[in-house]
Amino acid sequence: MLCDESMCLVNIVLIFFLVILDMREVEQPFDLEVNGRMLKVSEHELAGKRVFHVNFGAGSKPLVITVALAPSGKKFWTSIPQGRQHEAEEIGKLIAEHIRSKKK
Repeated sequence: MLCDESMCLVNIVLIFFLVILDMREVEQPFDLEVNGRMLKVSEHELAGKRVFHVNFGAGSKPLVITVALAPSGKKFWTSIPQGRQHEAEEIGKLIAEHIRSKKK
């Protein structure tokens, strides 16, 4: 085996990173309400890829998420590193809605 299961998954995700929303300008930091809690979200560009840093406030570990492409071709939100997939999917959808609402 070339790599263990978790490392292979991380490598697959890194290979399939996508540039989010057609290279628009990097979003200014913004607040996002999730389940009655205000989160601070900031977008960053790393090696030409877009990632979002989500700060939950004191006492909680921050979350870094991005959009990836599965081997099937389906886009999905994922955490970096792996392990917080549920949060990544939930918060990622809200981030996308926030960005799309500004285009209108």
